[in-house]
Amino acid sequence: MTARGRRTMLLGGLLVAGGGFATALSGFWWPWRADDRLTVSGTIEAHEILVGSKVGGRVAKVHVREGDRVKPGQLLVELERDELEGRKAEAVATVAQSQAALDQLLAGSRPEEIARARAAAEAAQQAMAGVKTWPRPEEVAQARADVAAAEAELAYAEAQHRRFEALFRDGAVAAAELDNARSRRDADRARVASLRERLRTLQTGSRPEDIGTAEGRFQEADAGRRLVEKGPREEEIRQARAALQAARARQRVIETQLAETVLTAPADAVVEVFDIRPGTLVTPNRALATLIERDLWVRVYVPESQIGRLRLGLEVAVRVDSFPGRRFRGVVEQINRKAEFTPRNVQTPEERVNQVFGVKVRLENPEGLLRAGMAADVTLSLASANPR
Repeated sequence: MTARGRRTMLLGGLLVAGGGFATALSGFWWPWRADDRLTVSGTIEAHEILVGSKVGGRVAKVHVREGDRVKPGQLLVELERDELEGRKAEAVATVAQSQAALDQLLAGSRPEEIARARAAAEAAQQAMAGVKTWPRPEEVAQARADVAAAEAELAYAEAQHRRFEALFRDGAVAAAELDNARSRRDADRARVASLRERLRTLQTGSRPEDIGTAEGRFQEADAGRRLVEKGPREEEIRQARAALQAARARQRVIETQLAETVLTAPADAVVEVFDIRPGTLVTPNRALATLIERDLWVRVYVPESQIGRLRLGLEVAVRVDSFPGRRFRGVVEQINRKAEFTPRNVQTPEERVNQVFGVKVRLENPEGLLRAGMAADVTLSLASANPR
């Protein structure tokens, strides 16, 4: 074999060996770098939003379908709210009642209430004084006069009775007249006994228990007067304020629950999963719709040796398999401050032990062609980046 033939065979063997090695590595992630560019691979990602309600209930209205694009604040679902509206009305009434009670305490006693309490205390004081000074001398003198008059009448009735007895024995009067005389005598005796007892009572004066009862009634009325004049206690006002705060808190809770009956989109997104219809009963804290935000990004990993050539805001080119002839624009939005080991899907022996930095690339997707889950190749133009 000539020298030229040997060179040809050697070159062919190297090409075959090189092709086999390339085939063996084709299944692995391999950052490709020229002098001014670095190409790394990743997967397009997007935030997933699970929209649900903290309250359960029956679905009243559905405003979107799967695949619809929604704007922030756009209505998605409405739940029935009749029961909560009733509870809110009750809570509002309770707040008004608690506010009125607090206002009444803060206003204090009305002039009419103070005047009435003072009059009651004065009447009780006069009654107590009357019990203590009872009886008056005039009453005792009148009682003595009444006893004397009754005794005189009794003496006349007894004399009449004796005279009728003598006449009856002589047959001069009938038995009925004698009975009448006896009845007047007995009645006068009873009247004299009663008047004498009243006189003794007046001479004795008020009993201690009567005086004590009168004093107790006066003290009670006077204490009531002082309470009315002083107004409510500070503890009562604090208690009323606390009751008002509790009522307002219950009202806010119900208003929050009412707000949970209206579900809106929190961001610009696409409805990915949505399988409820009007009339569906839903439980609290259950996801009713899954939204995918329209903002997309790619998370790639750059070797430590190249991270110094990157900067925030660097524009990059992104390619996806679904559109092989197009290049999409991206911007480096985040560079991790902490290094980490090469991700698991990087399995080349030379790169597996190297440290890398995670880089987040924000994608521009005005036409909506890119979707979460697509594999993407990101080409970084290192030459245009200023070392940090």
